[in-house]
Amino acid sequence: MQPLVSIIIPTYNSKKYLKETVNSALNQTYKLIEIIVIDDGSTDGTETMFTNFEKQGIACYRVKNGGASSARNYGLSKANGDYIQFLDADDILHESKIEKQLQLMQLHDADICYSPWIDFKVSINDYQDEFKFSRLDHGTMRTGKELMSSFGMDNWFINTLSWLVKRDIVDKAGLWDVDIINNNDGEYFSRVLFYAIRVVCCNEHLAYYRRTPNSLGKLNSVLKIEASFNSYQKIETLLCSCNDVKLMSYPKRMYYMQYKRIKKNYPNLAKRAAKNFDRIKAPSFLSKKKYYWIFINRFGLYNGTKLYTFLQPIWGLLKRN
Repeated sequence: MQPLVSIIIPTYNSKKYLKETVNSALNQTYKLIEIIVIDDGSTDGTETMFTNFEKQGIACYRVKNGGASSARNYGLSKANGDYIQFLDADDILHESKIEKQLQLMQLHDADICYSPWIDFKVSINDYQDEFKFSRLDHGTMRTGKELMSSFGMDNWFINTLSWLVKRDIVDKAGLWDVDIINNNDGEYFSRVLFYAIRVVCCNEHLAYYRRTPNSLGKLNSVLKIEASFNSYQKIETLLCSCNDVKLMSYPKRMYYMQYKRIKKNYPNLAKRAAKNFDRIKAPSFLSKKKYYWIFINRFGLYNGTKLYTFLQPIWGLLKRN
C-alpha cells in the first residue's frame, strides 16, 4: 500500500505567488498526496482563492495571524500523511520531487530525504543560484547528527522546502516554536535531525526557493537578530546533551554566520555572537583558513578578524615587493 504524503502550505499575504505554488503541489507525479493551505490572517484577499482550491481537493483553512510557525503547527494538526512536506507559499516543487524522494527513502528505509534547490526571484527559468551537493552524496546514508556536524565542519545548510520527512520523526521533534521568528526552520529541523537515524540525499534539483525583498531570513532588525540568537542557544542546548565535540561545530558556525552578517550595522550584537563563537570549544570550518584561524584562536573572533583584516593589505604589499 502506498503511503500518503501531506504537503503543508502556510501563507500570509502571498496571493500573487500562491496559485503557482499550489499548482506545483497539484502537479506532482506522485498522486497519493493531500494539500493543506493555511491562511495566516492574510489581508490581501487570499481567502478568495479557496473556493477554486477546494474544488481541486485542497483543504483550506483560515486562522488568526500568529506567524508561519503557528500556521505550520495548525497544518500538522490537520495532516493525515505518513510523510510531511513543508512548502512556503512563494516556493515551488519540481513535479517529481515527492516521487523521487519517496522512492529513495523507501529503498533505504530512511527517515528523511533532502535535495539541492535553485534560488530564483521571478521565474524558475531565470534562476540566481543553484545548490548542488557532491555526487558522492546521492543515496549516501548519514544520521541526522552526522549531517549537523557536516553543516558545522563543511559550512553548508539545507533549505526547508528541500526536506521530505517521515511523520513519526516529525512527531518526535514536536511543534514549531512560535516564539522564534528568525531561523525557526533551522531550530525546528535541528530537532528533526536530532531524532533521525537514517538521512538520505536525492542529488537532483527538486525545489525552487523564491528570494523576495522582505525575506524573514534577513537580519535587518534587532528583533530578528535576537530571535535568531535565541534559536542558536536552543540548538546548542539540545546538542550539548550528546557530549559530542564535533557536533558542537554546528551552533558554533551559526554564531559565526550571525557575526559576519551583522558586524557592520549592529557591532555590539556582533560582539555578542563572536563571544559565543569563542566560548564553544569545538572545531570549525574556519580552521581551513590557516592564518585567519591562528588570529581567531589567539585574539578571539571579533578582535582577531579586525587585526587579520587590517594586516592583509600589508602582507599583500610585502609579497609584491
